[in-house]
Amino acid sequence: MKISGSSSRKRKISLGGLPGGDLPGWAAALLVILLWFAAVGMAGAAVEPSVEEGADESWSHDPWESDPWADAADKGKALADPLEPFNRLFFVINDQLYFYALKPLATGYAKVVPADIRFCVRSFFRNLLAPVRVANHLLQGQLAASGRELARFAINSSIGIGGLVDSASRNFGLEGRNADFGQTLGVYGFGEGLYLHWPILGPSTLRDTVGLVGDGYLNPFSRALMADSGVGAAAHGLRTINTVSLNLGEYERLVDSAFDPYLAVRDAYWQYRRNQVGGWGRSGDVPAVFSQAPGPKVAEAVVGSSDFQARGESPVETALVPVFAGR
Repeated sequence: MKISGSSSRKRKISLGGLPGGDLPGWAAALLVILLWFAAVGMAGAAVEPSVEEGADESWSHDPWESDPWADAADKGKALADPLEPFNRLFFVINDQLYFYALKPLATGYAKVVPADIRFCVRSFFRNLLAPVRVANHLLQGQLAASGRELARFAINSSIGIGGLVDSASRNFGLEGRNADFGQTLGVYGFGEGLYLHWPILGPSTLRDTVGLVGDGYLNPFSRALMADSGVGAAAHGLRTINTVSLNLGEYERLVDSAFDPYLAVRDAYWQYRRNQVGGWGRSGDVPAVFSQAPGPKVAEAVVGSSDFQARGESPVETALVPVFAGR
């Protein structure tokens, strides 16, 4: 396959000896997508159970059984993973990015920046995401939680010096609770759908991916990325490296002790999100690998501050960290 044509003309893709000659780029992309869906359809047909002889074929298939929003936990099944080959590919890519890029950067950052400053950075970014939590608590009917998050935002933005210090919990006893649109959809009965492992973003589900897009309208990082890609990428990068520096070793402990690291990450993420939906954002059941709370070594370095209590983050709040070291 070769690309022909000059930069001043529309690029066309030559398909060698196939009928049709040169195709415009958009037509070639459409053809690839159609071929991909055809391949997935044939693979699904190959594993479809056959109907027993004498059975009434009109009752052999229930269209609701393939509901993409079905909750696997309600049926006692594992999380649906029909795209496992692609998900595994992206998992390997993310895994290599972590070990060869993100971990070295976070390790160097941790050696240069003291732990107390890194906690201030974490608190600052968390405070910026308060609108996401306020709106989703409200959508879930949690008026008290929504008001508490709004009060936390006002206190931390003023007394807490722009959110660098969590004065709301330290001085006023107002503890935060996570909320995101994926969780809101779960509260209203939408199931996880199927499992997705995105490049860079890491583990997710169909429901949480929709939630991520929905929260993007209130997420200042997403809006900054759309307004100025350089500033947005820098903010995402700093937040990611800072978060990983507080959780070094957690991801390794998860994958090193697992027979299949891919399944370990997938199942841990699924359990984490089920707890988030079932507990409506309570942080007590957050696995270490999906938490922005400090690892044991970092926590021991700074003792006596409520800022350092274990506190799980939502998928929106840790958009770039989920597979790497600690959503």
